[in-house]
Amino acid sequence: MPDKLKILHITESFGWSGGAAQAIYLALELRALGHENVIACPAGGDLGRKAAAEGLKVVNFRPKKDYDLKTAFALARFIDEMKPDVMQAHHPKAHAMGLLAKFLASHKPVFIFTRRVSHPIVTGFFAKLKYTSGLIDGCVAVADSVRSLLIDYGVKPERVRTIYSGTDPARFSPRPPDPEILKELDLPAGLPVLMLVGNFSRHKGQHILLEAAALLRGRGLDFALVFAGRNTDSEELKLLYKAAGLAVEKGRFLGLRGDVEKLLTVASVSVNAAIKGEALSGSIRESLAMGVPAVAGDISGNSEIVKEGETGLLFPAGNAAALADRLQTVLRDPGLRRKFSRNSVALVREKFTTAIMGARTLAYYKELLSKSNRK
Repeated sequence: MPDKLKILHITESFGWSGGAAQAIYLALELRALGHENVIACPAGGDLGRKAAAEGLKVVNFRPKKDYDLKTAFALARFIDEMKPDVMQAHHPKAHAMGLLAKFLASHKPVFIFTRRVSHPIVTGFFAKLKYTSGLIDGCVAVADSVRSLLIDYGVKPERVRTIYSGTDPARFSPRPPDPEILKELDLPAGLPVLMLVGNFSRHKGQHILLEAAALLRGRGLDFALVFAGRNTDSEELKLLYKAAGLAVEKGRFLGLRGDVEKLLTVASVSVNAAIKGEALSGSIRESLAMGVPAVAGDISGNSEIVKEGETGLLFPAGNAAALADRLQTVLRDPGLRRKFSRNSVALVREKFTTAIMGARTLAYYKELLSKSNRK
């Protein structure tokens, strides 16, 4: 096994997302550990631009569908040229294309894929092959709950490793409210802020938070709601807010932001209201790293980081009344918020940093390479 590994990361991600951020974080951590990293992704997309800005080599990879033969042959040629020791697929199309390209290439790198979501896996011959093919050396699940999903589907337990996604503590750490954000939001001093960071969609549950907020208003609680993420500045979300009967002057709709670490400095509570698909909420992980108390739906891996009564509170996913009850508990108990803040920062630094993710991933690569070399 070479001292310096050559690692090819593949992803079809064009826009920005938590998974895209994790791919870059991982490549940077592996580079810091002395290994060569190349990212194959849409060169003109958000991930490609950000990776290039970090000094990572980017090659264009943009499959049109799961099994795009032309792109697969091009990827196979690049594999034979680069001769990576490891190829890791970070998203679904890359997973399928990496499998096909490894089959077509003369050089056979260790191939692993990452599963980042808790959506049920589709059935059928080709879907089954995609997850159980002998060309796959291993799989990274971002939470134990996702690992269980894969095992239940038919992936052998010894081929699935849980490696939690990481948060950069240099970027996400406790600090006073950011003056620029306070000025931008222009909210009354001392008004609690409930913040949901996540792209606007039905499965992210912004509508659940709005229902809960309406219940809290009816109980006499006063607070502001702040939404950040792709399309959270849309008219659709603003209309949902208005329909919930909430005060217009206490809602903020910020859209996609690149300064989440600044936004979170003004949050009193960070909310995850996802109703499906979530594996291990990145926004909750970042919030906890900054000492922001969390209230999250008990879905997939959220309970692996939001420890009930220790780092936050959980509620049955999709249950607005239960969410309202948990938010009321946290808002009315400053001592509980301080306890959650202390415990959450310690937990993230112990288990959920990018450095830990990088070190554990590298150890997994080496383990798989040693097995591959014995074949």
